[in-house]
Amino acid sequence: MELLLFFILGMVFSLSVLGIAYLSIKVLMPIYAWGGIIVGALMVIFGLGWSGSSFLEDIPQSGAMGLAVFCMPGMLLIAFVWRKFAPKNIKI
Repeated sequence: MELLLFFILGMVFSLSVLGIAYLSIKVLMPIYAWGGIIVGALMVIFGLGWSGSSFLEDIPQSGAMGLAVFCMPGMLLIAFVWRKFAPKNIKI
């Protein structure tokens, strides 16, 4: 089961890298905005890995903490950076 978890995490990481690369071509933002989006995406992926492995090890409190401490700030960082720096009328 752990191998499936890490395979899925690898796929999510690869898709997020491809998605960010596609967005970097389509959207003009400053370099520090892209840094914020990349850090936020890494925080979300780290939180998903943390919570998935904690749930597999039968420690659900640690899994919930991983979602709350890593995923939520990562998603908020991505949302705030996108709202601040992305152009208002963008067609993706």
